Amino acid sequence: MSRKEQIIEVAMKLFAEKGYHATSMQEIAEHSHLAKGSLYNYFKSKEEIVLSIFQYHYDQLFQQFAHIASDRSLTAREKFLKQLSLQIEAFEQHKEIVQMHMGDHAQKVSEDVHALVLRIRSHLFDWYVQSLINMYGERIRPFVLDCAIMLNGMVKEYLFFALFEQKPFPFQRLAPFLMRRLDALVDSLEHDVPLFAHDAQAEKERALMIVTQMIEETTDRVMIELLEQLEAEIKKDEPRKAIVEAFLFYLQQSDMRQFVPALRAALAL
Repeated sequence: MSRKEQIIEVAMKLFAEKGYHATSMQEIAEHSHLAKGSLYNYFKSKEEIVLSIFQYHYDQLFQQFAHIASDRSLTAREKFLKQLSLQIEAFEQHKEIVQMHMGDHAQKVSEDVHALVLRIRSHLFDWYVQSLINMYGERIRPFVLDCAIMLNGMVKEYLFFALFEQKPFPFQRLAPFLMRRLDALVDSLEHDVPLFAHDAQAEKERALMIVTQMIEETTDRVMIELLEQLEAEIKKDEPRKAIVEAFLFYLQQSDMRQFVPALRAALAL
């Protein structure tokens, strides 16, 4: 673990114990066994630490998601159950961080933190969409946005309840419970009409926005060229699925892997 990661771990624990606003840079330095001046060599402000915490926390989570997704011994349902359980476990272990993510706390820290949180929420939602399609197949595609919205709402409200009620909560039972509710929900939609129908052109534009964001977040010239080629392929009237899949396979092995579920969801792959 690098020195910066050690400081992030210390700050996460302090924010969880005392809250963001009640924790000082001096305390973070002391618990990191650093002089306050030395801490500023790693982070210029408490806000920068929070940005790094969010990025670090969710990078770790999405890397674990990717590891589970690559396990060919598991069915799509087993993968999603493990990933959902992991998301809930991460909440249980880092309530303060997730509380800032879920509520309006991030906006109170800074606009940069708020913008990062919105991107993370978007990635989580896209992961829901792709996972639902993987589990239930084409029958769910017309309703996939509705199902993802309802699932996201259920997860969020249960975690909010667990956070603010301050009572013992059976976290280990939540993921299987939600999966059973999801099964019933999907079965009930067969003869209904979706509220948010799938819009292929809108999804294509969303995929292009994601690629643009990826280009903005890297300085690697080779990666930028690859992303520009992917962008050109997506813009075609009929993107070649095999070519797009090859790009996504490469990205899945790179530092950009956290964007792959969002791209897959937008491109209906």
